[in-house]
Amino acid sequence: MRIREPACGWLLLAACTDAGTHRGAPPFQPSAGDDDGAHTSLDVDPLGSSSDALPEEGDGEGEGDEGFSCDPEEVQACPCPDGPGMGIQSCLEGMWGPCLCDAGTGGSEGGGETAAESEAESEGGGEAGTGGDGPAPATEVCFPGADNQYTTCLDVHAFDPDAPPEGYAYPEALGGDPNYRPPIALLDLEAEDPDLSLAPNFTLGEFAQAYKGRWAIVQPHAVASVQALRDAVGPINVNSGYRSPDYNAEIGGAGYSRHMYGDGFDLDPLEVSIATLQAECEAGGGMLVEYETHVHCDWRFDDVDEAFFGPAVAAMGQGPTLAGELHHRGRVWWATASGFDEGMPVLRWIAWDREGREVARVRAPMFVAPATAVRVAVDIGAAVHRESFDAR
Repeated sequence: MRIREPACGWLLLAACTDAGTHRGAPPFQPSAGDDDGAHTSLDVDPLGSSSDALPEEGDGEGEGDEGFSCDPEEVQACPCPDGPGMGIQSCLEGMWGPCLCDAGTGGSEGGGETAAESEAESEGGGEAGTGGDGPAPATEVCFPGADNQYTTCLDVHAFDPDAPPEGYAYPEALGGDPNYRPPIALLDLEAEDPDLSLAPNFTLGEFAQAYKGRWAIVQPHAVASVQALRDAVGPINVNSGYRSPDYNAEIGGAGYSRHMYGDGFDLDPLEVSIATLQAECEAGGGMLVEYETHVHCDWRFDDVDEAFFGPAVAAMGQGPTLAGELHHRGRVWWATASGFDEGMPVLRWIAWDREGREVARVRAPMFVAPATAVRVAVDIGAAVHRESFDAR
C-alpha cells in the first residue's frame, strides 16, 4: 500500500476517480401471469469469451514473443515465465525484450526491472496486447482513504483470464454486458493490511476477507457509495462483501452475483430501520434487493473500474439476472424466486377487485387473497414484479 499525492498519473487510468459512470437501470417491464402462474424469465445466455482481445502467445515456452522483431516503443502483455499471470513486454532496439512480472504474478527471479518500471519508461506504449496507442494497464488502484482524498493506493496483480488462479474461473460476460466481463487483475489480500482505511468509516477487511479467496476485487466507486450511505444513515455493518467465484458457489450464491465483481454488499443498519437503508440505497443509484434480515445493495449499473476489468467493449447490457414465479391454489398465493444470493427475498402483495380498487396490501411469505380479488401482484425483493390478471 502507498499513500500518494492527491493526483492521478496516467498509469492509473480511471482507477483514481471517485465514482464510476452511472449508466442507469434499464426501464422495468413487468410480466403478466395467468391463473396458472405463468411468467416471463429474466434469464439470458452468456455470449462469446472476453479473452478474444488478448494477444497471441509467441513460440517461446512462457516467454511471449521475446526475440521477435517489433517497432520501437511498443509495449504488449505477455504470459509470465515463472507462473500464472500476465506481465509486460517492451520493444528494445527492434526486438521484444523479456516478459517482466511483479511478485504477485509470478515474475522472473533475480532482480531486474519491474513491469511497472517498464511501463513508466515506455513513452506512448500501447494498450496491453494491442501494440496500439492506448494506455498501459493499471498497476494500482486508489481509494477514498481515511481523508477522502483518493491517495490510498493498492497494487493490482494482472493474470491471464484464460488461466486464472484456482477458484477464480469467472463466467463469460453476461449477455455481452461489459459490467459482467471477467476481471484481468486482482488485489492480493495476503499482501495488504486488512485494517487499512479505504474510506473514512470502512477498512479493507470489512469489504474483503482472505478466507473467501486470497485474491479480491473491491471497486473504489462502490466503496465511495457505501460511505455515502453511511454518511446518510449512520453506522452500517457490512455482512458480506467480495466473494471469489468458488466461495460464492459453495454458499449457493447466484451465478452472476455482484459480490464476485466487488460492487455488491449485504448491509445492516445499526441506528435506522432496514426500510430507511433501502430507500437510501435506491436514492444513491444502487440496485436494491430486499431481504428479511438485511439489505443487498450493489452498483451494477455503474461502469466497472478498468484497473480490475480493463477497457470496456461496446455491448448491450441485459440488466439483473433475478427471476420469480407467481403461483396459487384457489385464493392462496405464493411465489418462488431464483438468482437471489442470500435466501428468500421480501414478498409484498397487492390485490384488486373487478372495479380496479385495491382490496389488500400486505408483506408476507404467503398471501390469502380476499374473496373479492380478481387480480394479484407480488414484488419480490423490490427487484422482480409478477402479476396475474385473472385471480378467480
